[in-house]
Amino acid sequence: VFENLGGFDAFVALLAARAGHFQVENGASPEQRNLQGNVQKLLLEANARIEAGGVPKPERRPMPPAPVSASTRAAAAGPARAAARGWWIGVAAALLLLGAVSWLAFARHDAAAGAAGPPAAAGAPAVATQPAIEATLLTGPADAIPSLITGAPPASPDPAATLKPTIVCRLLVAADGRVADAKIYRSRLDLATFEDAALDAVRQYHFARGRRAGRPVPVWINWPVTFR
Repeated sequence: VFENLGGFDAFVALLAARAGHFQVENGASPEQRNLQGNVQKLLLEANARIEAGGVPKPERRPMPPAPVSASTRAAAAGPARAAARGWWIGVAAALLLLGAVSWLAFARHDAAAGAAGPPAAAGAPAVATQPAIEATLLTGPADAIPSLITGAPPASPDPAATLKPTIVCRLLVAADGRVADAKIYRSRLDLATFEDAALDAVRQYHFARGRRAGRPVPVWINWPVTFR
């Protein structure tokens, strides 16, 4: 719950917040469960909604004093082991939330940096932005998924590695075929050097234009990057 919002709306608004205060409450349990699913999938869906400008605005409401639950009283009066368990659960929940916020902030910053591109020349006419389309939706007879024109597999950042991973990148291919945004589809800390090398490479790629009903459109695609 975030102010008057609940469920996925509260989750999106919380991740989109630019500032906030987090507090761990030991022994607390949710009044209801209104958000379930894989954390990574929820973050991707929330990020897409934020980028599309669909962030719900929470309305501040007065917060009544929280009643002391029976579980809290039992934890306070119980042995030290129960208190320690509640403390660790609270810390784990806080770390998960802070990690999710940090991941989304990085993804949004990376998206903004990639989409910004070089500054427009003075006096150049403004170009109307088009909503991006998922490649999986381009199934019509006059539709076309972007295909690679120029771009080669990058060199491995670890030549001594016996196995080289395949990194899947999320690319926003602009209507003119350039890569306007690039991010890692499912990031892993142990593959950070390979992920950085993959992103550096794909940002230089150029694609044949994606088309919908014969007209060029920006398209989101998943692009696997291998290493030579």
